Amino acid sequence: MVGPPAPPAEPNVAAGEEEAMPLEEVARHIQTEAWEHQEEAWAGDYDGRQHWSMREVYRLHRDRLQDATGCFDRVAAMVSMSAVSTSPFSRLDPLLLARIAEFVLSLGPSVVMLLASQEPPRKVHHSLTFAARKRPLLGFELSAGDWDCVSVDMDLGRVVCHDGRMHRSGRRLEMLQKMYMVDKAFDHTVDDEQFFQEVVNPLLLHAKQGEGASLVCYGQTGTGKTHTLRGSLDRLSRELVGTELSLMFFEVHGKKCYDLLQERKEVALRADSSERVHVRGAVTKTLTPSAAEDLMQVLEEALALRTSEATERNPMSSRSHAICCLELAGGGVLRLVDLAGSERNYETHYMSAQQHRESAEINCSLMALKDCFREHAKLIRKKPGRPPYRASRLTQVLRSCFTDPNHRTVILATLSPTATDLIHSGNSLHHVTQMSVQLSNRRGETAIFLPLAEFQADRPVWEWSTEEVHSWLAVADGGRFANLVLPPHITGASLLRLSSMGLANVFAGDLRQARVEDEGQAWNEAADEEAGARIGRRLFAAIRREAIRWLSDDQQLPGIPWAPWHAAQDDPNQGEEANEEGQGQEEQEEANEEGQGQEEQEE
Repeated sequence: MVGPPAPPAEPNVAAGEEEAMPLEEVARHIQTEAWEHQEEAWAGDYDGRQHWSMREVYRLHRDRLQDATGCFDRVAAMVSMSAVSTSPFSRLDPLLLARIAEFVLSLGPSVVMLLASQEPPRKVHHSLTFAARKRPLLGFELSAGDWDCVSVDMDLGRVVCHDGRMHRSGRRLEMLQKMYMVDKAFDHTVDDEQFFQEVVNPLLLHAKQGEGASLVCYGQTGTGKTHTLRGSLDRLSRELVGTELSLMFFEVHGKKCYDLLQERKEVALRADSSERVHVRGAVTKTLTPSAAEDLMQVLEEALALRTSEATERNPMSSRSHAICCLELAGGGVLRLVDLAGSERNYETHYMSAQQHRESAEINCSLMALKDCFREHAKLIRKKPGRPPYRASRLTQVLRSCFTDPNHRTVILATLSPTATDLIHSGNSLHHVTQMSVQLSNRRGETAIFLPLAEFQADRPVWEWSTEEVHSWLAVADGGRFANLVLPPHITGASLLRLSSMGLANVFAGDLRQARVEDEGQAWNEAADEEAGARIGRRLFAAIRREAIRWLSDDQQLPGIPWAPWHAAQDDPNQGEEANEEGQGQEEQEEANEEGQGQEEQEE
């Protein structure tokens, strides 16, 4: 990014003196020509306001992150098959399965996380259901090079977000795998008909029994909330043919309410003596549709009046909460709620002051809604709680969701599969699962490190140059040693001459003179003794495995006083004794212990 240039220094400052710049001058944002040029570059299709590390990762390392996501899906399939009694994987010990995944794909921690989610969540109460639905990739997203980084297991209700970014060291990639558990999960292969039958139709049957039911769609703008609402209304129109009903359709826009059946006439919310909220001034249409088109035509006309604006994220972003109430003849009420979409800060860069105020009101109402559901979850668990439904107009309308024990509510988190929108998808899942203590306790996260580059050795280890040693360190064991700094000019042969304890001693800290006289002194920071020994053992095992690949059964390392490595693999004491010839008895015993531990690791 090209930032504004620093103000020029004062020419009359004496040599050796520095004049402090006023704080207000430093903090002031100066719109220079370079700043305007950068803003103009950001105004195109390529969104430059994203964090640079994420942007660079997506552009440069897209293929590697996609491969890591695909490897996770394969490991998830292995873990799922291990729970099937007829599968060969069921005979594997879970820890052994994790070791295999770690050795082949460097995904051992992912297996441990997946094993903890092999059972779907147990519903605490039938009145509240948490669901998630992922939409498919769109054409413009595929053209822009975006990819699917959200994995959904419909059987277990598990959603995993793969958040790939550059590690702060700049030497490797970091893939954060964030796991969320919900009561129902739907991937991109689920169409509107299947979603209706599994989610909306049970709510309709409950309403036909004279009770209340609600579907609340929550998520980022552009993730399919309005699409889900339209698909559900279309199928409800077919199910309600020949059924007498009363229809009310209005929107909550900021602190005001508008009737969508009366050309957006402003209406008021009023509560009666029993604290039931009524929409005063709203029209209620009573009809008995003879065909699905009769009801759907009224609904389409109402949806066309809903407030929407073009934002930087979505050209048709809904900026209000739409609420459709269908009251059936038996007194039951089915309510479908399409909440306004949330947006990130950089996606509101060109909003006017009025739009910012409206966005703040939307966020306040969403926060109040989440607080109400959290308090409602406490009441379900027989704990004291009071939903703050008076905090916003939205929660006042949905009061029965929090206070009526027979009211059934489905909270649906709509998700975008793209890496660009992953932050918002994770936030939606986080907020929805936070409404349930049981689901929030089952969240999981693990970090997988990926090397930045591939290294394929074309000659034996003992012939490696210093550059080849550093290249191998960056990718060995999935990048585990990418942050290690070895002494300068170390080659493959000199690396092989070191034992595990010798490698541990490489990381000892000391104060030394810098390479140039006027640079002062430099401190090599060392890990503690236990950590250094652990690093030495792991690096020793990694370089040993690499060397074994280049040796035949009776071959020795040329010019290195080591016994044949394959013999050392069968008898670690023999190999370590040959390696530690000429060293003291104390070091010899340490080497023997190291060899025995290495044999266990190899097995």
